[in-house]
Amino acid sequence: MRKVVITGINGFIGNHMAQKCIQAGYKVVGIDINSTSNIDTIEYYQLNLMNDSIDSILEKHFPFILIHCAGMADVNYSMQYPDSDFATNVVVTRKILYSVKNHSENTIVIFLSSASVYGNPINLPISEKDKKNPISPYALHKVISENICEYFVKQHNIDIRILRIFSAYGIGLKKQIFWDMGQKIKKYNKLELFGTGQETRDFIYIDDLVNAIQLVMESEREEEAIYNIANGNEISIKNVAEIFIEKCGLGKELILFNNIVRPGNPQCWCADIHKIKKLGYKPEINIHIGIEKYVEWIRSLGII
Repeated sequence: MRKVVITGINGFIGNHMAQKCIQAGYKVVGIDINSTSNIDTIEYYQLNLMNDSIDSILEKHFPFILIHCAGMADVNYSMQYPDSDFATNVVVTRKILYSVKNHSENTIVIFLSSASVYGNPINLPISEKDKKNPISPYALHKVISENICEYFVKQHNIDIRILRIFSAYGIGLKKQIFWDMGQKIKKYNKLELFGTGQETRDFIYIDDLVNAIQLVMESEREEEAIYNIANGNEISIKNVAEIFIEKCGLGKELILFNNIVRPGNPQCWCADIHKIKKLGYKPEINIHIGIEKYVEWIRSLGII
């Protein structure tokens, strides 16, 4: 049975990816800072990746794949605490790659990067070959981490695949735009959002995301293994707010935009996903269905 090591396994993507790997017949080994795992059927290690080494785990399991999901994924946090964001994203990534090089050099590494590396692109949709232009510490640290990955590919022949994930959402995500929408409706009975509403994003539901990750990890090695992970559809924040409100059974008159642009947040995104489609990726959950699933979930939690 092939083994997969997942760092940050208790996080949003890590947890869903673990379930996907179990369903696909892999033995999953999980690493996280929490004392226990959210999944009972895996081999679990509690580690603080800033201080603790994964050398012995790699030597014990020699995994087929290592999916690096650990790290901060919050632009606003990085604006306030750039040093902490640098440590959890850049320093930890470098440390893990040295562990792979020294103790399990045949392991394929899946590095979860971010669409934030593109900043405010000149043209849409964004291709993997487009210029990187980070506009936040988080984005800068993802660029640095990608450069570190490319160094290990060229200098040490490690098989590393970089996934630039766009706006991921879904059941289990207790932060970012849709979680915040639910919290604001519950607390204020209205939905006041940053910006003008004309900003756009390319949303991808978690089920589609983990399908894409599986396709990448099971594909043949490529010379430039960098992939946009998205659905290839641009939608305005105003539009998604209206869909969210509708799924909540409320009226659009509750939606307000404050016209405040938060630093580090790009204006418009839409991904060119031709490359991941060549591996067989087909988006299955559109934004209407995805938001409906999310609203049903937060309703079950008593959020709305």
